[in-house]
Amino acid sequence: MPAPYPLQDMPPGKFSNMFDYQAINMAAAHNVFIQGINAAVAHAPHITPEKVQPFMVFCLTVLDTIHHHHNVEETFYFPTLEKKLGAGSLSSNVDEHASFVPQLDATAQWCRDVQAGKEQYDANVFLEKINSFGDLMYEHLVHELPTLESSKIKAAFTEQELKAIDKDFQKIVFADIDFHTTLPMTIVCMNPATPWFPPLPAPARWAARWWFSRKHSAAWQFGPLDFSGNVRKQPGA
Repeated sequence: MPAPYPLQDMPPGKFSNMFDYQAINMAAAHNVFIQGINAAVAHAPHITPEKVQPFMVFCLTVLDTIHHHHNVEETFYFPTLEKKLGAGSLSSNVDEHASFVPQLDATAQWCRDVQAGKEQYDANVFLEKINSFGDLMYEHLVHELPTLESSKIKAAFTEQELKAIDKDFQKIVFADIDFHTTLPMTIVCMNPATPWFPPLPAPARWAARWWFSRKHSAAWQFGPLDFSGNVRKQPGA
């Protein structure tokens, strides 16, 4: 069973400062992924037959959100930043994606096969699959933050340019997610130390909690937080 991965410290600076924001926002997103993986690992050995389907919804939401995040980085965010930071300045991040994304995708496919009844849920198999990419992914998340260090960003971009990039980034992200899964998962896997993430307006948070969470309500019991932000005790903790 993998050891829990520690949450990332927030890089220095302020979330409201667009130059600091790039690394801080990235670290906060990373911590959602880490919280989700840690929760899946903690619950995996304790899943009873009636909980297999909601657990697969939770796990697939975590895995698919990680995959979606990296895809938006590769197709929009990194190429856009490299236009002014210089070609190849963020290529190490993309190179590291290739080291673990195939294993992550294979894990997601196994979860889909369990959902469809093509595979039987087996905690040991699941944990082996998490182990196949978990350490490599965590190392990548650590390596990525210095590439977005505030002074590098400030030397190349204006505040208005960064605001425009972030607006386009958010538009791309929200155009291609399932609100009934991604939003509830993000809230129950957020880091209690960064209550401002995800950067959603209050009505959207309300909708995620009271409306979008309903469709797969049994899945969100596996998150490390409840919808009020209270920490849940994890199995074996």
